Amino acid sequence: MADVSTHESGARPVSLKKRMLVGAPGLYRAFAAAYRGLMRLIGALAAARYIAGLALTGANRRRPAGDTGSGVRIVLDGCIFQDRPFGIARLWRAIMAEWSREGFANHVIVLDRGATAPRLPGFTYRRVPRLRAYDSASGRAMLEAVCRTESADLFISTHYTYPAKTRTLLYLYDMTPEMGGWDLDQPVWREKAGAIAHASAYACLSRNTLDDLLGLHPEVRDRPHPLVLPGVEPTFVAAAPDEVARLVRELDLPTRYYLFIGHRDHYKNAELLFDTLPLLQDVEDIGLLLIGGAPRLESSFAERPGRIPTRIANLSDDELRAAYGGAAALLYLSRYEGFGLPILEAMACGCPVITCRNSSLPEAAGDAALYVDSDNPESLRQAMLTVLEPTVRADLIRRGFERAPGFRWRDSAEALARAIRDTAADGNRVPR
Repeated sequence: MADVSTHESGARPVSLKKRMLVGAPGLYRAFAAAYRGLMRLIGALAAARYIAGLALTGANRRRPAGDTGSGVRIVLDGCIFQDRPFGIARLWRAIMAEWSREGFANHVIVLDRGATAPRLPGFTYRRVPRLRAYDSASGRAMLEAVCRTESADLFISTHYTYPAKTRTLLYLYDMTPEMGGWDLDQPVWREKAGAIAHASAYACLSRNTLDDLLGLHPEVRDRPHPLVLPGVEPTFVAAAPDEVARLVRELDLPTRYYLFIGHRDHYKNAELLFDTLPLLQDVEDIGLLLIGGAPRLESSFAERPGRIPTRIANLSDDELRAAYGGAAALLYLSRYEGFGLPILEAMACGCPVITCRNSSLPEAAGDAALYVDSDNPESLRQAMLTVLEPTVRADLIRRGFERAPGFRWRDSAEALARAIRDTAADGNRVPR
């Protein structure tokens, strides 16, 4: 029987949706459509009520903090914070923190959905209804009413929402659904398609995302599309040995373990990892730590670890730093990524990286990683053994330490602020 267990730290709770998808997929599908319809109705009623309130109070709105009447006025929809505390939300927390420090926050009005946006000095906050449904005409009408009330020069969303008419800059993180053959008729992807069509300009998280955008939508090629690369949080540095030892002890892991981050379905390519584990059964004293994803190992993978101890955990950033610091390697095996930020986090912590040569992953990893074939378990097995060799490991750690400092959130925030200013100043550019 496989040695698999879950560590519940409580730091990163798994959503009810994720639990239902894993534990009761049939039940989830049966009620999903009805639930979306109900949320759409609730959202429409909330939007109508909010618009009516704006008509009564909008004239009394105060200007954003520090706004003397000159400069741009930006409305930022903080919708990503209400349900997604990780991933893209981490990116926006980092950018907003930099804007707060550098003063650009004085130009930004944050739409705070359900009191979930980070509160930082310099920003002006407006409480708005929670996002209940994507691809909603009433939602776009509400955002347009807010933009008009605030005399906004430009709107930017933390996800894919957009107003009916006000010009927008769309920050694109990836084109995974479009490139991966997902069901693009889902409301969220219809919203994304509408946001792409409406945008006056784009910012792209990677060169690969930009190339995919222009390949799929050649009609937007003449609109501005600068790159805004991500950065690495200051939290992610080499962990102290006692931090690593404590985490290994708490999780009951061998001292040599491999790290896999993210959900284990779709494009993350967990299949490659679990197809490789049977090939490693004769290797002594190795383990596997799965960060995030479902709280229980999927039935299709359940027996694959064999005698390799496998732990599933949701960790705080400090715990994740320790996990990186003690790992034999990060296994980042995705078939497609908008960037692959965990690669840089691992490098900043002195963790070797094994990844695949596709999509944006080489942009993140450069020459500081071992690359494997995304469909070849033997290729991954060889890399997992090679990274244990002291000289190889030391070289990868050195290369990673050299590469990670080149990605800073300060640079990301400056690049995005510059793109916003340029787009806001270009009053003649309108959606096609």
